[in-house]
Amino acid sequence: MRNFTVTLILVLLTATFCFAENSIEKYYGKNLLRNNPNVEHYRENALGIPVHVEGDLAVMERNDDKVGTVMQFFEANRGAYKMESPTEELIVKKTEEDRLGMTHIRFDQHHKGVRVLGGEVLAHFKSSGELRTINGIYEAYIDLDVTPTLTNQSAVEIAHDELLGSFGETNPGEAELVVFPWMGTHYLCWRLFLLSDTPMGRWEYFIDATNGEVVYKANRIMDTEAIGTGTGVMGETRDHIDTDFDGTDYSMTDNTRQAANNPHGHDGQMAFNRWIQTSLATTTLPGDVAVDDDNIWDDPDIQAPAVDAHVYTALIYDWWLAELGRNSYDDAGSYMNVSVNYSTEGNNNAYWNGSRIVIWSWGSEYGLDYQSLAGCPDVIAHEWAHAITDLESNLVYQSESGALNESFSDMMGAAFEFSIPEYDTPDWKLAENFNTSLIPMRHMDTPHEGYVWTEYQIHGADPDYYGTSDVYWVDVVGCIPQSDNDYCGVHTNSGVGNKWFYLLSDGGFHHGVTVDGIGVQNAIKIAYRANCYYWSSGTNYHQAALATLTAADDLDPTHEWRERVLQAWHAVGVFPSTSLVEFTYPGGIPTTVTPGAETTFDVTVTATGAGSIVSGTGKVYASVEGGSFIEATLTETATDQYEVVLPPTPCEGYVSFYISVDESSNGTFYNPDPSVPLHALAITGTVVVFEDDFETDKGWTINGTAVAGMWERGVPANWDRGDPSADYDGSGQCFLTDNDITQNNSDVDDGWT
Repeated sequence: MRNFTVTLILVLLTATFCFAENSIEKYYGKNLLRNNPNVEHYRENALGIPVHVEGDLAVMERNDDKVGTVMQFFEANRGAYKMESPTEELIVKKTEEDRLGMTHIRFDQHHKGVRVLGGEVLAHFKSSGELRTINGIYEAYIDLDVTPTLTNQSAVEIAHDELLGSFGETNPGEAELVVFPWMGTHYLCWRLFLLSDTPMGRWEYFIDATNGEVVYKANRIMDTEAIGTGTGVMGETRDHIDTDFDGTDYSMTDNTRQAANNPHGHDGQMAFNRWIQTSLATTTLPGDVAVDDDNIWDDPDIQAPAVDAHVYTALIYDWWLAELGRNSYDDAGSYMNVSVNYSTEGNNNAYWNGSRIVIWSWGSEYGLDYQSLAGCPDVIAHEWAHAITDLESNLVYQSESGALNESFSDMMGAAFEFSIPEYDTPDWKLAENFNTSLIPMRHMDTPHEGYVWTEYQIHGADPDYYGTSDVYWVDVVGCIPQSDNDYCGVHTNSGVGNKWFYLLSDGGFHHGVTVDGIGVQNAIKIAYRANCYYWSSGTNYHQAALATLTAADDLDPTHEWRERVLQAWHAVGVFPSTSLVEFTYPGGIPTTVTPGAETTFDVTVTATGAGSIVSGTGKVYASVEGGSFIEATLTETATDQYEVVLPPTPCEGYVSFYISVDESSNGTFYNPDPSVPLHALAITGTVVVFEDDFETDKGWTINGTAVAGMWERGVPANWDRGDPSADYDGSGQCFLTDNDITQNNSDVDDGWT
């Protein structure tokens, strides 16, 4: 009975959405982007709002006014985005011209003058001036009064008092009034950050501006993981440490990256009053700048972490400038400060705290002898990459965007390590220097490989394939991000991005897909460009994939890199452009097959963008009763039409299957995603035990605690919030909620049904 009730609710919700879509279309207009022949790549979210549109997008040439061109695009496509007024809702946040001559404009979304958190739209113009790509997240269907009943100061006090009771003394910051999309609802909130040194915290709070409730809070310190490293650090001699001499002592202050200095062959670009500096933190932050009287830094317990942190940070600056054209983490020549040996919070950790990198002290646990994380060049680069992400895409540190945040830092760490083979042996292991046994935190090439030391599991396995078909994937659907679930698997699900980056760099064969690598330094340029210009704070893996395809095209007009990027995403189960190919089944998809015999059915495959289906590339992949998937070529009966043959299946068994075809511009497309194949049972017939179309009352009873909105049978009220104008087929009543013509409402309030 419980399962049936769930099915009932889902069916009714689906019917409601269909009617709502029709009324919404009448108000905003049609979505003209889905089948626009000028659109080459298109993807939308679950609500039907575009998240990536690429092609010849300019309505008319307006090279002298790029913002005006973008506004014209959105005005012409209000129906696609369900947007009321582009000029009032989209406010320019940042305009930037890159080294390729392309212009990128970031817009913040506003609702009635209040910023919508996570609502970010990005527009990209080719160097020749054409509008090429629109991507990002537009929050549609916001129905919210933006007049707060709670003052700014009251919100700060509520957050301060709440955190004080559980975390410790804080230093409250200023609050900003925002629209906060959270778990399917839009809230008017005061957003603020609370900083504390003991214990270390950078807490983000969202206080409901109408009732003072804490809608959500999270500690935004981004760390590597609760692990550590050692002493010395690895015992290597560093024969070039840039320091400063004041006439008495030497300090770990590096001025050699300032403009007009050229000891490192790149003519640094930091301002004359900026530097790289390393401090010894001990119990407080930032601590004191490391000093020595003879410029020989040979104390293995105190100075060794400072040596490595200082040297690696300087090398990272050089590498960024040479390979990526980036001047420090903010691309404006800012200070790069590091604090090491910080002991107040515990041992074996590292993080970027919004202004500097902090490396903790170290100590033995889990039967391992640890060493300072400063001895890991990939960890130092990992944390500095968090600084880049903070200032560019600002990927939210939770769920898929958080996993992408972590993965980008791992990518940067690996690429940096490969760039300095004379300092540390390059590999695809992350932070293997953190203990004397050289056990790494993560394997980017083999994420499934975890480590166990004695009876303790130091680090479990990570997924190397997107979605729940990979047993190590943390399901983010319905997950509420919080510290005890690693904010919905940000460190675990990063394995998918890590595997993608490894395959793109080195190539390989994974999940039936062959990837031709382009080299790690080329791969990091693509990921870096996507992070800087195409990702936004809420970007998920599929949106990230589309962005890397665009970034690859920017860097390589031959499109060869783009094809490799696509291969690598397909290999890890991310299919970024599935909307470019449509699969339809004229006779339906079989859910049952005749036992012991082959089963045939038809599929029509059409390209909806500028590309075309490659003749003869149709394939079916079938697995009988959980066995290996066997590939077979489809019979092409006409242009874009195929006959599918499923293998014989024993009685009461089952066959699982999915289909693929190649599209001329974008490679292989699958239906459905191979991680969630279709299934058919081998049976001789079915018996319907019970069915109900809900047009007549068959005696269902409803109970629960909902204040208003219990499921009931009735005639839909057809109000503005999207209620249907009739039941499913228009012949009578249906089950619905809160169907009150006087309340203009249609939801279940405060309880369960």
